[in-house]
Amino acid sequence: MQYKYKQLDIQTYISSLYCDGLRKSLCFDENIIKENISTIGLFKFKGYVKAFRDNLSNYSIDDILFLYDFDRDLSSNTFKLTSSIEIKIKTCLIESVYELTNNPFCYLLKENYQHSFKLSNDSLYDWEVRENRSKKELYLHYRDYYLNKYNYDENYQEYLKGKELIFLDEKRDINYPPFHYFIESATLGTLIHILSHLEIEKSNVLKLVGRKFGVLKPEVFISYLLRVKELRNRCAHNGRIFNRNYRSVKAIGKYKSIRKGLYDHRLLDVYYTLYFLLADESELQNSNDLENRFIIENFKSENQKMKEFVLNCMRKR
Repeated sequence: MQYKYKQLDIQTYISSLYCDGLRKSLCFDENIIKENISTIGLFKFKGYVKAFRDNLSNYSIDDILFLYDFDRDLSSNTFKLTSSIEIKIKTCLIESVYELTNNPFCYLLKENYQHSFKLSNDSLYDWEVRENRSKKELYLHYRDYYLNKYNYDENYQEYLKGKELIFLDEKRDINYPPFHYFIESATLGTLIHILSHLEIEKSNVLKLVGRKFGVLKPEVFISYLLRVKELRNRCAHNGRIFNRNYRSVKAIGKYKSIRKGLYDHRLLDVYYTLYFLLADESELQNSNDLENRFIIENFKSENQKMKEFVLNCMRKR
């Protein structure tokens, strides 16, 4: 079916909500309401309205704006959790690889991947040698330190000469760093990409790292990481994270009993995944414990009506 775009101005949309039963603000005049929605963006604002559509007449436009502010705070808190997981992944990955090899350039060897492999362009950008590099910072980033102190061609002779390498873009002057340097600067997407393929001395690195997170099956662990990536990307790009569906994962261990009170596509279940990967779920014995902890960490308002509304939305199947 062909998509037909209909241009809609803010005032017309607000008026349509009032006609559908939404109550007017008790706190702001209409001009302030329009300014707020303009700042949020009409398309994004509609996503928050959707949560109230089943019973619009019981709520006011203040409640919708409250939900938006709550979601922004929730996004900030959640981003911190996903960042902690990323740090843990990097630490475990570096430790696991150096337990298998003393070659700091092992990630460039074709023999260390299960399938044909190519590093993403984004992951190489920081390591590209460029003239007239700015030196404005008083303390140089370790990337610049490495670029100034070490040379890939010399390291190639020591660690890689005579061995078959993965595809390397010879048109770009890349000063490939040691593995730990590369991983510390990598994005979560790059980490997952490498973990999905890396195999050193016939050892599946994804499996080794997964064990350090309490997940024994590689295919289950990668689904957890992809769920974290999905959530992190929504937070990083200012997307709405409340009242959305997320990719499913397989519950393991105590997660199975927690899952009985949750819907695996909803945010509460995703939130438990974060605690699980951080090994911070020992005090959570059931879904009620999870709800209470979620509210304590993310709901600072005394608005009981909206607190119950938020929980009900996250329980929906």
